Amino acid sequence: MENTKRKKAILPIILFFITILLFIIPSIRYIVQNGTIYGFHHVWTFLFRSPINANEKMLNAILFSMLFTLLFLTYLIVIKNHKRLKLKTMIILVIIASIMFGIIIPYTSTDVYSYIANGWSAAHYGENPYYTSTGEIVDKTGQNEPMFNKVANCWRYETVVYGPLWTSICTGLSALSQGNIDIALVLFKLANLIVHLINCILIYKITRKKLFVILYGLNPFILFEAISNVHNDIFIVLFILFAIYFTVRKKNLFLAVAFVAFATAIKYLAILILPFLVLYYVRKKEVKVRIGYCVLCAVEYIAIIGALYLVYMRDLNVFAGLFMQQAKYNRSIFYVLYEYLGENITSILQSVTLGIFAIFYIYVCIKLLLQKQMKFAMLMRKYNIILLIFTFILITNFNPWYIMWLFPSMFWLKAKSQDTILALSYSSQIANFMSFKLLSEEAILGIPYLKILVIGTIIIKLISRKTKITIK
Repeated sequence: MENTKRKKAILPIILFFITILLFIIPSIRYIVQNGTIYGFHHVWTFLFRSPINANEKMLNAILFSMLFTLLFLTYLIVIKNHKRLKLKTMIILVIIASIMFGIIIPYTSTDVYSYIANGWSAAHYGENPYYTSTGEIVDKTGQNEPMFNKVANCWRYETVVYGPLWTSICTGLSALSQGNIDIALVLFKLANLIVHLINCILIYKITRKKLFVILYGLNPFILFEAISNVHNDIFIVLFILFAIYFTVRKKNLFLAVAFVAFATAIKYLAILILPFLVLYYVRKKEVKVRIGYCVLCAVEYIAIIGALYLVYMRDLNVFAGLFMQQAKYNRSIFYVLYEYLGENITSILQSVTLGIFAIFYIYVCIKLLLQKQMKFAMLMRKYNIILLIFTFILITNFNPWYIMWLFPSMFWLKAKSQDTILALSYSSQIANFMSFKLLSEEAILGIPYLKILVIGTIIIKLISRKTKITIK
């Protein structure tokens, strides 16, 4: 009986890692044949060569979707059998899976090359990436700069859209690479891998549940977007987890506020969690004292953000990147409106929606300020609703890796809500790959992407329900 149970726990793990191996084989073959990733440009092809015709494109997309589906289903079975695994075993599995995903050359996103290029423009050329784009540097110097050549065309003449802390991290990592694009990619992957493992440790320290370690640590979406594609959103997860840790476990509000500021200095959305952490910390105090703490925390938060921006600030144009993404319409409900109502009306509706959201957000914060009793789980559920609205309704240029933002607070949600976030993490990957197959890398992908996202989420929810693979 015991052997049978052990086999049930081990077999899905073996299948999980075999599937990862199938994902990394194209990357290994390319690196062995070429000795560098510099010439790799076959974005959106799992087969690592440009599809010649529509049939090859379809085969490419189906193969990716089948393997990712298999990987995700085995991951769900591992979650179901998590009680048979020790914490140490879980950590080892996460480390091995993370290293394996680290071998995969990014092929559904080129963002990491923008990180590398912007960091190199500051580290090597002494340029301020908030005012000078990599394309402008190339035009000015006339040099064939390997660290710049892999930047996507849509970002080549754009200045940095991220916060100052991320720009400093990019500068440091790019400087260490000494201008070698292969070393730079390895350094960025290594940084994300280390952050991923720290996140797993923090999740256990905060929740004290092994289930959540493996739920986050082995999630194929997290591994693919954070370690294979090297997106900086994993740093937001890191700093928000630290903020939650210092709020809930260490009872140190001012350190918690500092970490929220650090997260905001990566991407501005992190500010949304700040009032929830502050109000939870002061939940037992009088309203006047609560207001006083809110003011002190606001001063601390602004001081940290201001100090980080001062490194790069010449004028208010340093904040231009905050609004650049919202001027683009892609993969969101705003694209649907843009398609049918035109840019002017969509822009007005966007402003109205943002105003309504701001009023709603302020109302929720004031209500919590006056509330006498509150539990952390209740606060995180309210915050998660706000974050969902922000992510899926307010953002005009949605990208699948943004779902990573939902993970730090998901551990306090009800099981059905946790299942939904996991289903979204699966369907976002399938929608991303399949929509590019249906159109092209340059095309506007909004409507096909949204359709596949919704259908994929429903299918995974149904599979989880029918097979009883669910979070408990």
